[in-house]
Amino acid sequence: MSNHAAPGGRPGAVRAILQPPVHGATLPASIGRLSGQRNGVPEASVLDGLSRMPNRQAFFRDLSRGTAGRNTLVLVTLADARVFDGMRAALGHVLADNFVRAGAHRLARIVGTGTPIYHVSTLAFAFRLPGSCAPSAPPLIRRIVEGFREPLRLDGIPIETRLGIGLRVSGGPGASPAEDLRAALSAAQQSHAGKTGWAWYDLESDEAHRRTFQILTNLTAALEAESQLELHYQPKICLATRTCDSVEALVRWTHPVLGPVSPAEFVPLAEATVLVTPLTRWVIDAATRQIVEWRRKGLHMRVAINISPRNLEEPDFVEYLVFNCAARAIDHAALELEVTEGVSAGEGSLITDRVAALRALGFHIAIDDFGAGFSNMAYLTRLSANTLKIDRSLVSGLAAGAQNGRLVAGIVQMGHDLGYKIVAEGVETERELDLLADWGCDVGQGWHFGRPMSADRFFDWHRGAWDEQPPAAARG
Repeated sequence: MSNHAAPGGRPGAVRAILQPPVHGATLPASIGRLSGQRNGVPEASVLDGLSRMPNRQAFFRDLSRGTAGRNTLVLVTLADARVFDGMRAALGHVLADNFVRAGAHRLARIVGTGTPIYHVSTLAFAFRLPGSCAPSAPPLIRRIVEGFREPLRLDGIPIETRLGIGLRVSGGPGASPAEDLRAALSAAQQSHAGKTGWAWYDLESDEAHRRTFQILTNLTAALEAESQLELHYQPKICLATRTCDSVEALVRWTHPVLGPVSPAEFVPLAEATVLVTPLTRWVIDAATRQIVEWRRKGLHMRVAINISPRNLEEPDFVEYLVFNCAARAIDHAALELEVTEGVSAGEGSLITDRVAALRALGFHIAIDDFGAGFSNMAYLTRLSANTLKIDRSLVSGLAAGAQNGRLVAGIVQMGHDLGYKIVAEGVETERELDLLADWGCDVGQGWHFGRPMSADRFFDWHRGAWDEQPPAAARG
């Protein structure tokens, strides 16, 4: 951008943004050769109204009429869509539009006048380079990365871009402009995971993106289907009495095409989107239904369910829990809500207050995964919880050396001093069980006692006179 000041001290670059040139004066000279031109000037139907660059329609039309042979399709994204939405909300539509214009003009200046650039979506621009130099990047790509290291300045405000550059060899047999563009976008998204700022299209990464998209789009249907989602229940064993009076409910998904989908895959995806709300409510509904069914058979069991911090931000979450329990005549103590330390965002936070309200209503609260990563000890005194669950990563190392043992024993003692019941996750061996019992740990959970199992199988397992020996399902 120019460093010369405009009248009033405003940078000349900003003036150019606020007064976009007529007929693409700062755009590539070759724009006049676009199909759909009239008297050397492109028709409005093939120009983006914001940047005045040829649009997505022009991109598909021109690529389908392009010359034969391989070339490199380059897709440049200016920012993450969610970040851009936040910018629009914080700074307004005018400044957000100016951000896109400024990015388009800077890109055009770096690329030069001999290469048409297409504005293919709000934050994405595409152009072609002859030939292919994969797996390295053309020198122009490196110049683009360097050229966007400086922030865009809008009305004197420096705005950082978060450039993503995807490259795709196009022009091969059976290739289509739409597929080439989609593949280049996948590569642009993948470029954020690297350090160079650009990435070539990679089939394996793209398939992972497609699987992620398929999981997210199909999860809504799974929530409405009768047979795809199911709760499995893992027993929690009192180490003093060797009895089981509580379980953790874990959701399982059998996809009609993909087969079993691990909760480690789809739950984090749901938690990153609005799908976490219907998923958690499905779990609550299924768990309370099962509590009623077991009680009808004479089995009284507290059921623990996992709650995301995002659930606790929902204004009607507490009311939903209370209503669901009331509708099924279940006492609140029959449910335990497992939350991670992420719920403690600070003293007096909304989420912390919601946790306190839930406990005051009689729901049991457990702090899950304690000791995973860097745990903040201070939140143990702030968060209103009944139970502290020691993460399996600490328990699995008990037999390996004394250091982990001292740490776990210290957590048990500290937790008891603070009034917590202590649960150890991931108990898999008799040695781990003996050590935990010696240190005064209250409850054990893990494959040594039983794997997660269907409701009917758990009922049969529990009725089968549980004793100190793990069931056959766990041993096998």
